[in-house]
Amino acid sequence: MVQRGTTSSKAMARSVILNALAVGLVLRVAIMPLLSLAQSNSQRGWSSQSHIAVLGVDSDRVYLALSRPYVSLDEALREPWEVHSAPRTGGAMRKEQVRPRNVKAWEMLQHIQHVAMHPSGRKALISARRNGGDFDVFLSYRVPSRVPGGRESWSAPMPLDGINSEAEDVFPQWQGQDISFASNRSGKFQLFTSKAVRQFLRAEPFTLSPALQGELLGLVTVGPSFTWVARRLSEESSFEVIRVSWPEPERPLPSGWTLCINHDVEGQVLTIREVNTRAIVQTMTLDDQGCVSLEGLPSGNAWTIQWEGTHASASALAEIRSPEGLVVRRYELNFENGFAFVLLPLDLVDEMAGREVLDDSNWPASTLAVVQFDVGSTRPIESSWNEFVAWSSELSRPNSGRWIITGHTDESGGSEVNLKLSLERASFVSNHLMQEKGWSREGMEVSGLGSKEPLGTDAAQNRRVEVRWVRSLQ
Repeated sequence: MVQRGTTSSKAMARSVILNALAVGLVLRVAIMPLLSLAQSNSQRGWSSQSHIAVLGVDSDRVYLALSRPYVSLDEALREPWEVHSAPRTGGAMRKEQVRPRNVKAWEMLQHIQHVAMHPSGRKALISARRNGGDFDVFLSYRVPSRVPGGRESWSAPMPLDGINSEAEDVFPQWQGQDISFASNRSGKFQLFTSKAVRQFLRAEPFTLSPALQGELLGLVTVGPSFTWVARRLSEESSFEVIRVSWPEPERPLPSGWTLCINHDVEGQVLTIREVNTRAIVQTMTLDDQGCVSLEGLPSGNAWTIQWEGTHASASALAEIRSPEGLVVRRYELNFENGFAFVLLPLDLVDEMAGREVLDDSNWPASTLAVVQFDVGSTRPIESSWNEFVAWSSELSRPNSGRWIITGHTDESGGSEVNLKLSLERASFVSNHLMQEKGWSREGMEVSGLGSKEPLGTDAAQNRRVEVRWVRSLQ
């Protein structure tokens, strides 16, 4: 049982998108011939003999529109398109069964090309013709009923003539409260944007990567450095949807940050989602070591990370490792938490690791130290102990954080013996910090786990005490 976003929230997001499409592209549904779609590289996009436009996303899927094959874009804009969807980060398309519906207030428009519903469901952008002319962009609001318990209605579409042109203005989309749309006012279709704070009175070119060539018909952003864009390179070709590395992430993690799972999970998938919306922003495949790179992930954000696939074990451990190979965080994955955890901002790890000092204190070079022990001994191996003493001595101000000290053993003893031995090892370390360094007992969490959490098959590695320093952020 893998926990995901609640059914109601996912259904609501999907409903908003499909309801919008139901009054837009498929207002006049037609049966189209079976399309030959080139989806072998669908992780990077989709192409076919049809024009393909990208319409929107919900937490799990991206929605695409497909025209009739082998027609010009001018013809296609005046015909019904089919709606398909695919996994949000790429994959095989499937046709969506969208049932048309009519909105009485919009009957004044002669031909509705596309409708984009705001995520709130309270307002809609419409691309339509009026008086037999070109396509323009209109705005309509949901209007509450004046009668208690009565049905809501929609306002008459208001033309946004501050951004409309004498050319074709099509495929409007919401970008937060702002809007984007495609227009061929310069001779070729390009993307434009208009700001809500300016009351949609002016349109400006939408700035994407300068290296992106060709005509553009629409875009939706999935996550950091991940945007789907509808593009074609010439008037003779069809529009296709490609992946573009935009927008640039803020404070991206550098090379060397990795996430590893201590199971045989090669080829299985990790999904990264936004914490609040549960929207997928990235999927990653674990390598033969059970690891994936976190390079490029914005370090200032919190992310929900979920292990997908077959869970042969009831639990597993996920570790976050720094570029130096140090384990800075560890999470238990099990059925109860849906094999998922929330990764809090990793830029705090950088701060605590001394890469960005916030005050005049000297913080250790790592948030984790490991002290090794001989078989059955409660006293550390001398070389390992000396390294720990030097590491802990870098702290210059007692009682400005807390210690998490956890003892471990190998599997050579019984469970009760191992639990007692592991706690004695942890107590040896905590006593040193109190007696020699002046740290208080209240600032320590001391425990012994016996042989329950081995690092691997090497018994020498498993005889250890893990010492974590958690700095106070006050």
